[in-house]
Amino acid sequence: MGVFFAVLGVGWGLAIQSGVILFDGIYSGMSIILTMLSIVAMQLLKQPDDDTFQFGRMAFEPLVVAFKSLVIIAVCLYGIVTSAIAIQHGGEDNTDALGGIVYGAVSISACLFSWYYLKSRGDGMPDLVQAESEQWLMDTVLSAAVMASFIASYLVANTGWAHLVPYIDPAMVVLGSCFFIRMPAARFVASVRELLLAAPDNEIQQQLADQVDEVVRARGFADAVVRSSKIGRELAVDIAFVGRTGAGPVELEELDRIRSEMEQRLSPLGFKLWMNILFTLDRRWA
Repeated sequence: MGVFFAVLGVGWGLAIQSGVILFDGIYSGMSIILTMLSIVAMQLLKQPDDDTFQFGRMAFEPLVVAFKSLVIIAVCLYGIVTSAIAIQHGGEDNTDALGGIVYGAVSISACLFSWYYLKSRGDGMPDLVQAESEQWLMDTVLSAAVMASFIASYLVANTGWAHLVPYIDPAMVVLGSCFFIRMPAARFVASVRELLLAAPDNEIQQQLADQVDEVVRARGFADAVVRSSKIGRELAVDIAFVGRTGAGPVELEELDRIRSEMEQRLSPLGFKLWMNILFTLDRRWA
């Protein structure tokens, strides 16, 4: 589908001299490269830990998502700058409004299908799949902007406002780019936070705290310190249980039972767990 849109957009845009259609084709071409990058990353994530990546390859996922988001942001900024320059120089000479409307209708239909397919079939899958879905949603918005610009051109062409027609096409590129640059920007920030091992969102942290607090009360610990970070599909959790002084010795089997209990409690969160649990009487070690 990406190849189809890249060829269609670039060819159709050059044929009718439309900057917004050409921008759509270029964006689709970039999407092909980014999709191939996602496929490579998914294969890397499947490989087991080794001497080089002793903690696994989970960081590849946010790294690729961040790179993809950065490329999309760059494409959007390119569209904004080039269209702004075109507006300064009197707009673009494009008279085939009906051809643009037909392109917009075909593009919207195919983009909506691709977005819905990935969204419905990829629900609960890795962030890479969700990023692909968002790309098609942004393509749908851009296609709608394409169609709207040509409908406006067609309606305005035979009125007293005909002198504004050359400005409609580049103006829609600017508006469309400004609209959906927010989505890759937000995903870029989230991916960088994961690469920096920042804490996950408040909802995940609260769920972790609730489960740990229940174990603290049930097992009679004095306290617990929880640290966590979401990296792609993996949730790294470090829990330090602080015991009560004078509580007496504890068998190793009992400590492992607590670990198993925590694993059962945290597994429903839906992440691949990387969990480390330690026990101490001295809070300094926690």
